[in-house]
Amino acid sequence: MNPYLPLDEYIPDAEPRVFEGRLYVYGSHDLAGGEKGYCAGDYMVYSAPLDDLSDFRLDSVAFRRQDCPDLTEGDAMAAPDCVKGIDGAYYLYFNTNRQKVCRIARSESPAGPFTYYGEVQRSDGTAYDDYKMFDPGVLVDDGHVYLYVGFCMPGPVPEKYRGLKSPFAPTSIGYELASDMKTIISGPFPIIPGGNVSEGTGFEGHSFYEASSPRKINDKYVMVYSSEQKHELCYAVSDKPLEGYKYKGVLISNCDLGYEGNTEPVMPYGNNHGGLVMIDGDYYIFYHRQTHGIECCRQGCAQKLIIDENGDFMQAQVTSGGLSGTIKAKGVLNSAYCCGLASPDIPNDSLHEKSDRMLSEPHIYEDPDTKEHYIKRIKNHTKVTFKYFDIEDLKAIKLSLKGESECKVSVTILKDGNIVSQSSKDIRLPANDSFVSSGSSADGETDWKSYVIELPGKVSETKCSIEVCFDADKEICFKEIEFI
Repeated sequence: MNPYLPLDEYIPDAEPRVFEGRLYVYGSHDLAGGEKGYCAGDYMVYSAPLDDLSDFRLDSVAFRRQDCPDLTEGDAMAAPDCVKGIDGAYYLYFNTNRQKVCRIARSESPAGPFTYYGEVQRSDGTAYDDYKMFDPGVLVDDGHVYLYVGFCMPGPVPEKYRGLKSPFAPTSIGYELASDMKTIISGPFPIIPGGNVSEGTGFEGHSFYEASSPRKINDKYVMVYSSEQKHELCYAVSDKPLEGYKYKGVLISNCDLGYEGNTEPVMPYGNNHGGLVMIDGDYYIFYHRQTHGIECCRQGCAQKLIIDENGDFMQAQVTSGGLSGTIKAKGVLNSAYCCGLASPDIPNDSLHEKSDRMLSEPHIYEDPDTKEHYIKRIKNHTKVTFKYFDIEDLKAIKLSLKGESECKVSVTILKDGNIVSQSSKDIRLPANDSFVSSGSSADGETDWKSYVIELPGKVSETKCSIEVCFDADKEICFKEIEFI
């Protein structure tokens, strides 16, 4: 499901890699709530067997913050990448927010732990710092090693760089490295144009922002990257590793903007970063979503990609099923597995690091005391969506809610956009009937209580979405959906 890791784990910027018969995920590490900013945790390694992508395990703390040279309090160990080197060892590449150099850690196992190896360097052995080596992505191809980095914010040069040489190139940039995995042989070479130099290139509107993620597919060099739109991951293709890339399209938006012409975000959104992986002949795009009403509390998600008749990837839709595909409508599902969260209280613009929107809009939340996960601050005209379910003999939906509010709740089951079943109920939170107490809240509101919404008849259908809509005069919280 999405997210594919436990709900209390926040691993954004994920690079999926297949090593030794397992799928490994390397990402940065946010902390619940986002109060410490981006990437405040140690690097972790999760992996899953290729025949069961629902069975992720934590392999190790890959690399600890305390082992990173010159890392200061409040600095971020940003998006990493990992590849198998020429010598058969595994190399973890990363950059930190307050430093320009690209750092490398090494391990004999893809599961880690990794030991600090050094910095990407010039031929004279000095650390390379001509440009900030942000979001490194690495490709090992037939004995050659290629490194790609970059950050290109469209618009005027930021005030703090006025009159100075910017640490960022106007394009993403690439290098070839020696077999030692760290010494530059050649480069930098321009790869994908940034927003200020994209006119006439074919990348207009989808120019490079950050998050270089290279792959080689069918003898073509494929670059996945986050575009100037921030919420989308795009891809470009070339016949050569360090030149000639052409824009091909959007792989995914973490709020479904652009999907089948959609112009409204289906979720609160922010930046995006991820990579491609092929498993058993199918391609998957890994990305992340935002929680807690802030940009820097992100969870890893993934979707299967569809290839069109021309051999190009189509934009994937954000779903709750993710790597698992459809979900059986059985048992209990936490509301945090929603793939849509829409409300008049959620603006149409991006979240950001210093956001205070957690105080004013619905958001996915982890209680710091109880570690419960739920959707908080639901009010009038809030819609929570889950996709897609295989349903068999479903008679009713039970919702776990808390708060003090007069509320109308409606449940709609849809297939291909058409209503299969629909029912609604007026409830009062807290109420004295139609509920079962299931523990006390940690924020002083009320106990969690369960409310049953009967459907008009039994429902049996495949690949359905479920929408739960709330109209409440005061804020309420939504923890679980149970299928009866």
